[in-house]
Amino acid sequence: MADVNNSSMKRDEWEEERMPQPVYKKRTPFMYISAGLRFLKFLWSREIRYYQVRPVDTLFFLTYRCTSKCKTCTLWQRTDKSGELTLDEWKKTVDMCADMGARYFELFGGDALLRPDLLVPLTAYIKSKPGLYCDLVTNCTLMTEEIATGLVEAGMDDIWISMDGIDESHNFVRGNKKSFSKVELTIDWVKKARGKNRLPYLHANTTISNLNYDNFDKVLPYAEKMGMDFNHLEYAGEFWDELLDQSIIDDVRPSPYFVRQDGQSILANSQQAQIIKDKISQMKKDARTMNISLQCENVDKLSTDQMTSGLCDNRRCYITRGKVTVDPRGNVVGCCFYGDWILGNVRDNHLRDIWNNKKHKQFMKHFANRDMKLCEHCIVGVQRNPTAYQNIRDYVTRALGKAQT
Repeated sequence: MADVNNSSMKRDEWEEERMPQPVYKKRTPFMYISAGLRFLKFLWSREIRYYQVRPVDTLFFLTYRCTSKCKTCTLWQRTDKSGELTLDEWKKTVDMCADMGARYFELFGGDALLRPDLLVPLTAYIKSKPGLYCDLVTNCTLMTEEIATGLVEAGMDDIWISMDGIDESHNFVRGNKKSFSKVELTIDWVKKARGKNRLPYLHANTTISNLNYDNFDKVLPYAEKMGMDFNHLEYAGEFWDELLDQSIIDDVRPSPYFVRQDGQSILANSQQAQIIKDKISQMKKDARTMNISLQCENVDKLSTDQMTSGLCDNRRCYITRGKVTVDPRGNVVGCCFYGDWILGNVRDNHLRDIWNNKKHKQFMKHFANRDMKLCEHCIVGVQRNPTAYQNIRDYVTRALGKAQT
């Protein structure tokens, strides 16, 4: 088993960098001041990295295939598994990214559990290298007790479990009648395997839309009862054909997976958006006395008008300058929503010859020129792309217990 104590010693610093917003639990004034100073340090280093265009973290799509049929995502419509990287090729990619300075590795899909041949051994390989952190996003559909135990023993730092409601409300959004039962089993298996150790942290990741605006708040007390560590709230992302047509750059059309299905929008209307805001306000109060941390920075940053229109105040893109996104076939792409804007392939070249190359610089220039309408609706950027000024403003607002209205 991984050295959990050594990992835990570094967690406080890591949490401030990965999740710098105030966590809604009772804190002393000193704790707020200390957290604020760490937050300013984080912002300073983040600005430096922005101009250096230096890799910090990675997003590994182990596969695009999925076992859910979510109403908020279309990745499940991508069924081709040909050419997916092998375990050895992913290990080679880890080495490249680590050599370039990346510290955080997110294993993602589709359903990453469709690659049982590499999920646990790849986690173990990442964690065998000093100073690297690894997390998994999962719908739990194919989770087994053996895999859950293997992930814990390999040293996985965080497991993000999709949980958009309780019981049937979750199954409805996920398009899978048995989805929630596997969520419950996964939580139990991970808790049993980690015992009294802190890691991996268990996150209930709740995507809010007009599909669950009236019941998403039930996840928080449920997650606490199940012994989870965090409930993370994020608003639904949505793109549509006209927007994609307005975002073609150099003959490349974006290929996002947050796309309207059957022409139906999942964005909240004005009344629903206000209900969401009111529920989160109450959840913040409840969380202060609970044994779970609530993280709602993503939704807090949005006004009710932005929630209904889908517009986001994205002025910069730190993601394209600091996150290495690798698709299942080894292509390093400019953005996970521009899957056909390929910077290079790790099968053919080292990352140092791909990152910040001519195609990468060209892609970043397009964003700087605001050539892509898509970016104005990028929900992923809401939490990850605020400027230093926006971050400080929002940090103070949340620390005072307020939110965008």
